Amino acid sequence: MYRSSDIYEDIVKVIIEIFLDYDIKDFPIDEKDICRRLGVALVPYSEFPKEARALLEKKSKYGFFVRGTKENPPTIYYNDKFEPYGAVRLTIFHELKHYVFDEDANDEDQDDLADFFGRYFLCPIPYLIMKGIDTENDIISHCGVSMTAAGNVESTIRNRKQKYGYRIFEHEIPFLKHLDEDAYEVFTRTHEEVVKLKDYFS
Repeated sequence: MYRSSDIYEDIVKVIIEIFLDYDIKDFPIDEKDICRRLGVALVPYSEFPKEARALLEKKSKYGFFVRGTKENPPTIYYNDKFEPYGAVRLTIFHELKHYVFDEDANDEDQDDLADFFGRYFLCPIPYLIMKGIDTENDIISHCGVSMTAAGNVESTIRNRKQKYGYRIFEHEIPFLKHLDEDAYEVFTRTHEEVVKLKDYFS
């Protein structure tokens, strides 16, 4: 499916806002802490008896999001026994996008964007480039994601470097300074070719 670049840019900017607003700096990202801060309940399948777990897994073997009501907060139910756990973490952030963007969690057309949201939240591309974390193993170790997700992120980093080198973009500057200002200063001094471009996705 064709996606306008503006859609991805909007998602990235929302993620950056969350990092800045909630003072998120540590990696791997703590999915339970993030959900708590955003007011989203996390409920693992393992809290339910066997019969109920079977019904949950029939609905989704990974997890799903339920909107909040007057009685209950917005909730992500997730299969905590799914392996590897890095995939579980991606599921949680995939479902979190439905909450953040107030969208229909059953709309399958949103799944690829929810995956993008989850990967970028767990593995912010410009941050990894700034820190020199660009191999599959290093991404897994630093970000706590699955091999599949790490491979996707590694490919994205490689493609961005091929197209833009070590250039950074205006909306990324406060983000990178927030995450590690010292590393940002070293990065900009080391890569003299860095150009602060306006828009990565155009």
